Amino acid sequence: MSNPEPSTTRYLCPLECGWHHDVPPPSVDDLNGITPDPDAHEWTEYVSSMVRQASLRQIEHTDRALRDHLATHTTEQFVRVIHDLRAEIARLNRAAEPAPW
Repeated sequence: MSNPEPSTTRYLCPLECGWHHDVPPPSVDDLNGITPDPDAHEWTEYVSSMVRQASLRQIEHTDRALRDHLATHTTEQFVRVIHDLRAEIARLNRAAEPAPW
């Protein structure tokens, strides 16, 4: 797996299949196609409305990518990962218990 550019947010598949979705750091290009709130009266309101819309668009894009990828996995794969995680938690809990002397 290659390293993403600095400040990139990488979402990894929780089933550890190697898939990932990279979200690059914000840029001016993220504002393409976004118009400020027509009810905004001050510069800060214009900027805030545009940033909010760009953020929501990015969240929706990321959510869609994650959902589309997770749909490629079977229920059995999810169950196996959950089972393995529970076993690991139990092992760690046992290791953290004080010695019985």
